[in-house]
Amino acid sequence: MGSAPQPSSKNEKSVLERQPSAEDKPSGLGVRHLQALLLFFCITVNYLMRVNLSVGIVLMTQNSTTNSTSDIPVFDWTMKEKSVVHSSFFFGYLFMNLAAAVIVTKINNKFLLLGSVTISSAVTIATPALVIFADLYMLIVIRIVLGFMQGFMMACVMGQMSRWIPPAERSRCGALVLGGVHFGTIVSFATSGVLGTKFGGWPTVFYFSGSLGVIWVLVWAMIGAESPNSCRYIGTKERDYIVDQLSSSTSVPKNITIPWKEMLKSKACIALALVTLGHNWGFWTLVTEMPSYFSSVLKFDSTTNGYISAVPFASLWIFSFPASYIADVLVKKNIISVTISRKGCNTIAHWGAAAALTILTFTTNNTLVIMIYTIGVTLMGFSSIGYNINHLDIVPNFAGFLMGITNGLSNFSSILAPQFVGLIVTDPTNAFQWKIVFWVSALIFFLGNLIFITMGKATVQPFNEIPEDIKTPHKKMSVASICSRP
Repeated sequence: MGSAPQPSSKNEKSVLERQPSAEDKPSGLGVRHLQALLLFFCITVNYLMRVNLSVGIVLMTQNSTTNSTSDIPVFDWTMKEKSVVHSSFFFGYLFMNLAAAVIVTKINNKFLLLGSVTISSAVTIATPALVIFADLYMLIVIRIVLGFMQGFMMACVMGQMSRWIPPAERSRCGALVLGGVHFGTIVSFATSGVLGTKFGGWPTVFYFSGSLGVIWVLVWAMIGAESPNSCRYIGTKERDYIVDQLSSSTSVPKNITIPWKEMLKSKACIALALVTLGHNWGFWTLVTEMPSYFSSVLKFDSTTNGYISAVPFASLWIFSFPASYIADVLVKKNIISVTISRKGCNTIAHWGAAAALTILTFTTNNTLVIMIYTIGVTLMGFSSIGYNINHLDIVPNFAGFLMGITNGLSNFSSILAPQFVGLIVTDPTNAFQWKIVFWVSALIFFLGNLIFITMGKATVQPFNEIPEDIKTPHKKMSVASICSRP
């Protein structure tokens, strides 16, 4: 029998060689898992506020015949105008993501998330009153502001994970945290139709998601922490374990010079940026446009539409946990390298989704469409342990910064994809026009992943290292000293 494959590089091997002993590793769940759970809910509520418009805009327009509250106004917006609304979020999101890439390296990430979600929640709760007052243009402005405020989220979350999550737990914790994208989408799709048709009309969609954001803010203010050393209630053993396992056992100083040029020349970083562009085009086509496709072509009512849109993301979210656990075990046991794990998982995600979108163009049978759509979206869950977690692999010290850059640039796709749909789908009931949308999305999924498996890496890049003269070592403090801080 042949021997098991070895890690593909010195960097991957060094990570595996630093696996903790049973005595060093704290047993059971710890504060790091609590912080990961808080980050999961952070992404969940942000996506609730972001995605609520997918079903909400169907309820808000005149072609919605299920709006049961007669005194709530509906609007006569064209498909092109609705596409502009969907894109508007990403104009603000694009700008702030690029700015956040730098800001998150200079300012306390806990407070950035606190301010971001607070304002996002307030804007979301105010949406119905403002839109009723000023119509389409006000909604566009609101979505731009919401995108602007949420631009901090992914960079902060990735920065938080780089300070809290040891390498051996990244796939599992990463799947949990990034699963908030899909859980938020599930809750939004599953509740929007019911809230909008049975509990006060479309404004309740926005009140619900904004209120959950407020609840998260209160919890985060009380128990969120930027790092193990700033956490008041973490035990000494767990803190020391995290510090020992993280790269070089250092904190990244706020005055560190960001290696711009090295990142721009790095094939690993370029591949990550391009695959993120491809992912966002396909993902946001599925999230923002499929409810309209279901309503216009398959003739689902709003409640059914919401449930059917939610089921695939529920399947994706549930399936991501065993998938991430298996990926961690395979890497830990040296059965596959980190590089093979990341590229293999991403190929399942993107080429699986591309195949599903292609198959969708050959049928309008309701049952088959739902089955294929569910399978395609479920497979996309592998992207959380594919390209998405790859930021922590290649530049753990600058993961938040790189996430801000890649997530920011990818919003060109998020902006263009709905605009492309508005350009192609001039008649929402025309199935052939939707086929063009699906073909293009499948092609972009395919090409993005091809670049990632050709150029991508999962090894720490040389420019990740912090010069010795400016390193800030993690201090091993007692619980008493931490709790005595003002």
